[in-house]
Amino acid sequence: MANFLSGRRTKLDLGITSVTEANVTLDVTGIVTANQFNGNQVIGTPTIGNFRAGAYTPVNTEFTKDSIDELNYILGKLVPPTPNNVVGVSVSLDTTTLPAVSNAATTVRGLCAGFTPVNNTGDAAPTAGSEYYMNHDNTITTVYKTEYGPGDTGVFKAYVNNVGVGTTTLNVSFGLYDVGSNNGTYDSLVIANEKDAADATSGPTVGIASLFYEVFDFRVLNAPAPVGYNKVYFTHQTSSLATTGAAYWYEDSGPIGAPVVSFGSVELPDSPTLSYSSGIPHYTQANANAFRYTLNVENATGDMYYRATGSSANKLLWAEGQTTWFNDDSTKLFNNFKVGGTQGTHPPQRNFGVGTAATCMASHTPRDIHSTCSSSNPFNGWDCWTPYGQHQNQHRSFSDSINIMGTTARTNEVDEDNIAISGTLGSGSGNATRVKAGSNVTNPSPTYVSWTGGSAGTVDTFEAIVRGADLRHDETNYSTGWAPAGPNLSGGSRSGNQYFQFEFIRSAVSEFNIVVTGTYGGCWVTMPDNSTWVNGLSNTNGWADMFQAAPGAGVPNNAGPGCSSGGAMDGTSGTYKCVFGTESSTNDTNNRILVRIKMDSGDAISALSIAAT
Repeated sequence: MANFLSGRRTKLDLGITSVTEANVTLDVTGIVTANQFNGNQVIGTPTIGNFRAGAYTPVNTEFTKDSIDELNYILGKLVPPTPNNVVGVSVSLDTTTLPAVSNAATTVRGLCAGFTPVNNTGDAAPTAGSEYYMNHDNTITTVYKTEYGPGDTGVFKAYVNNVGVGTTTLNVSFGLYDVGSNNGTYDSLVIANEKDAADATSGPTVGIASLFYEVFDFRVLNAPAPVGYNKVYFTHQTSSLATTGAAYWYEDSGPIGAPVVSFGSVELPDSPTLSYSSGIPHYTQANANAFRYTLNVENATGDMYYRATGSSANKLLWAEGQTTWFNDDSTKLFNNFKVGGTQGTHPPQRNFGVGTAATCMASHTPRDIHSTCSSSNPFNGWDCWTPYGQHQNQHRSFSDSINIMGTTARTNEVDEDNIAISGTLGSGSGNATRVKAGSNVTNPSPTYVSWTGGSAGTVDTFEAIVRGADLRHDETNYSTGWAPAGPNLSGGSRSGNQYFQFEFIRSAVSEFNIVVTGTYGGCWVTMPDNSTWVNGLSNTNGWADMFQAAPGAGVPNNAGPGCSSGGAMDGTSGTYKCVFGTESSTNDTNNRILVRIKMDSGDAISALSIAAT
């Protein structure tokens, strides 16, 4: 055959299966079949005699393979972009399916020290003190990844660690070659919302013509998960293998119970720093006055603990805010606690406080206030979160009433050493101070002996008591049920009227206001070293009565002993004007004004002051 064709032009009306002779020109009519043709096939001239203009105009002398390549290149520019594929796509766990703790929305937890967790991933092992998503029901679910492709070809698989948990072969679901929907559940793999890529709501295929591509959503649902450190990911095998990123979590070996916060007994200050009011001891805000008790936390950790990073890192107990009476203690970290003799660490040990409670000391110092605390919860509350539960708003109760007197002077309360005088009142300075009442009668001969109740000494049975910034008729036994313990003021000797007497030194005072909040049984005023005044009120030893109106003219006297103007005092709260008529404190040799208040059983005054009119 080769010799026959050599150097000849031959027309054959038959198919040619192979030609190997060089320099052979064949002019063939009819049908020719060949397994392969490696030569340069010239396009030739179309039947109409020329190529019409278009995206590409061939030349009749060009080769077909080159024209096809050019056409393919042009078509490639016209084909719309392909859908997003899954290469490197981030995978997220469905955190709503993970165990949560009230008021602690995050499901990321710290991994404890003191054990070697199982690493199922084949990747780097987890490390103590790092945070991972925590689960403990041995199943895992991811959130949907939406509108990925190609959705009409390839094998799609889901993996937990390196174990397949679901697989399906994708097929054409739309158009002429529709095989059927790929939506469905394949073991733990879920394919959903498959659609023509033209219907995508985001990504590169938005706005393209239909029937080019398909996209779909995917996730795993309740895939089985072993105890230890795990990962979940997906693959899509088409002409090449596409692999997503992985989501990692820790499957707890067995969750412990919720934490339990409890307390030891309250320890009172050993060597307190005290101040006295009316002979009643009060704690100051000194550090020596700290109240202490033991904090106990059971089930502090399991395999994991609450937080390893951020503002809550390594915290076991959160201190709620200070109370009215005591400063709050600081938040307690794991290394503040001990189990037996073993100090807590950061990160904490596995099963810290399980079986035997973790313990540390709480300490609360009084605030700079003047008050009596009768609350059963005088100290701040405590909150505890763990990956396994929570125990909130726990308080160490205390049954005793607590008297507190801070060092800052306050004039909006009753302070027997510092009774406020406001405004411009006469000539002089300084506030009013308590003096001894002198006698158990209503209008005794005026005295102004210095008050000694600001010490640990006893007070007279007819003296009213200022305790916790309140003036009161007082018959209390402070020796029991009170902290600090004080004198026993109970008994019949104090059942009668009690008095509170104070003085202020100002000249040129002829009137002033008494401002009082509370209840009382009487009030009298005198200038003890003003003989004209005292002689005119000889029936009451110089005491003018604030429960009676002042005379219309002149000076209060035996016939009209009242000294109230604009409304007499009546034993209730208010502002009441005291007037001296034509007299003035200048006429008192010491410019002294005394005010005497009677306290009946049950009476109490929470605020008392003097003010210019």
